[in-house]
Amino acid sequence: MDNLIQIEPIIKKLKTSIRNERIAISLSQKEFAEFIGMKYPTYRAFEQEGKISLSNFLLILKGVNKLDEFDRFIEGFEFQTGIDNARVDTRKDKDIIIKPIVTSSQKKIILDKNIFGNELFYSVDNGHEYEVSKFISIILAKFNDQRIMLLLKYFGEKRLKPYILKERNITLLKMFNKHLAYMKRHK
Repeated sequence: MDNLIQIEPIIKKLKTSIRNERIAISLSQKEFAEFIGMKYPTYRAFEQEGKISLSNFLLILKGVNKLDEFDRFIEGFEFQTGIDNARVDTRKDKDIIIKPIVTSSQKKIILDKNIFGNELFYSVDNGHEYEVSKFISIILAKFNDQRIMLLLKYFGEKRLKPYILKERNITLLKMFNKHLAYMKRHK
């Protein structure tokens, strides 16, 4: 029982750190569980009670890009704690709505190279028609700051977020959230 008392503060710190990371990337518990490929009740039990299998904990570490650090720890390197980079955003700008240019009912988009540029669509004629889902997937395959901003501007947060989550890429998700916050501040 004495050993359990000694690890409780560590479990609490782990739960808090992961929760803060989840909040920093603006995902609900359910969205985060889906993002990392875990069942929602399993993740919820971890965040609330600290109960989780090692394999599921490793899924969480992979989802927040900490698996390499854990691997280095296992290999004998010091675990890199550093400064806690998870931040909790306390602003209440959820009420701000960014109206997308492409309506949610619109199923196709016509490429305008003056807006989206030639680099990705160099072999396609201007005015080429795309299914919206295919177009978003093509842009996300080689995402950068400019492309994420354009996608947000054209399709909006609600339509784009499922595609972002489906990619299961923490860098993409952080970039998406950064640009979303910027657009909300400057709306």
